[in-house]
Amino acid sequence: MQKNVAVLFGGISCENEISVITGVMAANLLDGERYAVHPVYIAQDGAFYTGKELLDTAAYAGDLREKFRPAAILGGKLYERKGRKLREVCKIDCALNCCHGARGEDGAVAGLLDLNRIPCASPGIAPSALFMDKGTAKLIARALNVPTAPWLRIAEEDFNKRGAFAVKCVEERLGYPVIVKPARQGSSIGVAVAEDRARLLLAIRAGFAYDTVLLAEKYFAERREINCAAYRRGEEIVLSPCEEPKTAHKFLTFADKYDGSGKGGRSEFPAKISRESAARVQGYTKLLYRRLGMVGVVRADFLLSGGEVYFNEMNTVPGALAWYLFSEKLTDFRAVLTALVEQGICSERARAEKKLLSGCGVLRGAAARGKAAKGGVR
Repeated sequence: MQKNVAVLFGGISCENEISVITGVMAANLLDGERYAVHPVYIAQDGAFYTGKELLDTAAYAGDLREKFRPAAILGGKLYERKGRKLREVCKIDCALNCCHGARGEDGAVAGLLDLNRIPCASPGIAPSALFMDKGTAKLIARALNVPTAPWLRIAEEDFNKRGAFAVKCVEERLGYPVIVKPARQGSSIGVAVAEDRARLLLAIRAGFAYDTVLLAEKYFAERREINCAAYRRGEEIVLSPCEEPKTAHKFLTFADKYDGSGKGGRSEFPAKISRESAARVQGYTKLLYRRLGMVGVVRADFLLSGGEVYFNEMNTVPGALAWYLFSEKLTDFRAVLTALVEQGICSERARAEKKLLSGCGVLRGAAARGKAAKGGVR
């Protein structure tokens, strides 16, 4: 009997269209004999849609309300709305989160699935939320003795009050050049390199258009960006070879990362780096993945400068699910998707076996004492 797999994509973020490419790719690639695939598109206004029409990227032009069927996820089931009524489509056996960016990759979708007790083939609430914030991610890395480049956090509220002090801290602790990033955006959105105070102020003001918190980080002129992906298969954490994305710019831009396929642009794979550096990148990736108790596929991004490896960020929903780091051909990635779904189901089954405290009698006791209406808890 086929298992019902919901593939969620889109989302309320700047990366909505990239997520569509990832989600449609994954939904079409899942094993159709093993799974009944149900695409679920989240529009930028937060509306949910479902239907087989969603499996074609060409369908997303124009007014979606006239093309797609409104949907909802309630009580672990997928529903579609017809008029004022909800029709049950299926009970969801597992879900795959393909939403990039805010309110999708940050634990929001993981939380929705968790509340509905739907097994998830993607990272859970905690790692998704923690790694979405670049500053928090670096604190986690530091706690695990994974090196990071020197950095400072700049909050918009603080900058508006003490902007000169923030600039002074950047200049004294980091020096120029620095790279300025929104803390909770992906795909290099709002990122800029500043070589002096005037450009730093411009970068900060531009960055605050995308987030209320920024990171200023020491920029290494001689640097290489190295990526490594990972996923869980049973008790094994599978690691990809290292990749080196290529760019003619000072950092990987949005255009560098996406060429219309949702996959990265030019890259060197495997990366031509020393065995020692590759081992450190893979070792740090595995450590972060294991210590955060993750499932699903992730991609860890590092910087290589002066022979040192620095953790940069973790993508808990990587573009195109990083298929190109595991498979020579896209169709070969089907086996990885199967492993992700089965691992998600297995992990939720193990979790469901744990005790849930219920019926402890507190409300019944409060009612007996006549305090039910106002609570009565000190």
